[in-house]
Amino acid sequence: MEKGPPPPEMSAPPYPGPPTGVYQAQPTIQTVSQPAYQHQVVYSVNHVAVVQHLPTDCPAQMMCPHCQTSVLTRTEYRNGTLTWLICGLIGLFLCWPCCFIPFCVDSCKDVEHICPSCNNVLYTYKRR
Repeated sequence: MEKGPPPPEMSAPPYPGPPTGVYQAQPTIQTVSQPAYQHQVVYSVNHVAVVQHLPTDCPAQMMCPHCQTSVLTRTEYRNGTLTWLICGLIGLFLCWPCCFIPFCVDSCKDVEHICPSCNNVLYTYKRR
């Protein structure tokens, strides 16, 4: 006896499906994802930092913010807090006629840095 394929009524039902032997296609919903094209703009900003050392009591090379030129400053000495403090201390503890000496000594005074082009004060070096 030859064994052949089982009769169709005894075969297993297709998976998934009802056990009746009739296969029905089930509707499916497919979502198609479309690539989202985004325009991306990249800005590149280069910052250049110019470090200027604060001037002291001698003329300095500076950029004038008023006339936008690079200048060697002109210096002028002005009486400041330190000048008056030394004057008061000399007047209190020593002899009062000598208390005017700090007004004649430039190293006791504040220094103003002035632009020679536009004559604006760029920086004041205050002695402390």
